[in-house]
Amino acid sequence: MTFLLRGRTAQAALTLMLCACQPSGAQSPRPAPAPTEQDLAAAYHPGYSVAPGVRSECLGRLVFEVPAQPKFEWGLPKRVRTNEEILGFSRILRGEDVIRVANVNVVVAAEASRKTILEMQESVDDDKHIALHRIDENIRIERLSAKDFTEQLEAPETKADAVRTADYKKAMQDALNNAEALAASKREFDHDWHPTDWGLPNSTGYIAGPTLYAFVLRGGYAFQFMSTGGEGEAPFDQRVVAFKDLLSRFEYRPLYQVPNKPGLCIPHGFIRDDGQGHFQAEVSYRFTDSPGVIYTLATAVEGERNFNPTEPLLEATARSTVAGLLGNGYGRKIQAIGPKGTNVGARPAVLGGIYTLEGTPGYSLYVGARGWDHSRVLPFVSLNMRSFDRETAPDDLKVNPPAFEQSMKRFELTLSSLRTRKAQ
Repeated sequence: MTFLLRGRTAQAALTLMLCACQPSGAQSPRPAPAPTEQDLAAAYHPGYSVAPGVRSECLGRLVFEVPAQPKFEWGLPKRVRTNEEILGFSRILRGEDVIRVANVNVVVAAEASRKTILEMQESVDDDKHIALHRIDENIRIERLSAKDFTEQLEAPETKADAVRTADYKKAMQDALNNAEALAASKREFDHDWHPTDWGLPNSTGYIAGPTLYAFVLRGGYAFQFMSTGGEGEAPFDQRVVAFKDLLSRFEYRPLYQVPNKPGLCIPHGFIRDDGQGHFQAEVSYRFTDSPGVIYTLATAVEGERNFNPTEPLLEATARSTVAGLLGNGYGRKIQAIGPKGTNVGARPAVLGGIYTLEGTPGYSLYVGARGWDHSRVLPFVSLNMRSFDRETAPDDLKVNPPAFEQSMKRFELTLSSLRTRKAQ
């Protein structure tokens, strides 16, 4: 059984239940005023010291610890096509993960080579040729329609009917105009979609109309950067300048190497900035000895770019209460945890979850802390832990998850160490 409850099922059930259920000791929604000096200090977890036997890793502006053994691995696909929103243990999590730096989406692929980034570029070019083929087909249909109306205008019954003749002439001309407009759009499309060179070593690029792509190979990983236009975004020429600037600030980062300068961590990469850039990420990881236990760390600047997280108290209540009821419906004995107050590092947070009391181990745990609007020091943070067994994912998993206590110990290590990274 997979211990995973999200979205409308949880929210619908939760709406019915919260009226009668007020969890004690759980975190209240964050206050509206600006954070205090104590809030800001708590973000850096000043009383924390790194214990022996652990390794440090980072995401966004956060740093945290994980056990030195077994090996930690980010949830990266080993092969990526640009038209698939996949980042993570794809078949298990169904592509939930995401990384955004302002308007740039980032995807990281493992076990990459020069061939990988060339295939990424080719997949965008394939999209271009598919679109051109569709335009050609529509041109053909419009021209056939014009031809059909031309032939019907020669029919005696049409010539004898002035109204029909006028209608057919108009329809014929409309079809010809449509065909010409499509041909013009094809020429524009063909001009606006093309490979490009962003001036980086070991990279390829592509401009797909308003969308900018860069495919960069570093340290055996392929990094895809995609800048999209749209309402509220800068004009194309300004986005090109900003895109080039971001790429110039990107560098490869080996696992466990945490920079001490301002910027944003992504799996196996780092983007230098002035400490003010927008960031949103939800990235999964696991340990090699327990592949069916997946942890997901999320962080984002609140109040920007339509980021609107579920209130942690609601999510924790759903996880502990609703999920527990549904789990018991499967005939399994479930122990609920919370919802109750806890901490993310030194920041107040709320926790909720469940675990099985017998049979194959299964558990689902969530901790979340709201951030302050536009704060880079106090962003939204959440940490999930979910178990999957051989029955749930037979193609991916050969072993069942370990006992809850083992995974919980690793969860608590990361949770207690999460803090905003101090840059020098």
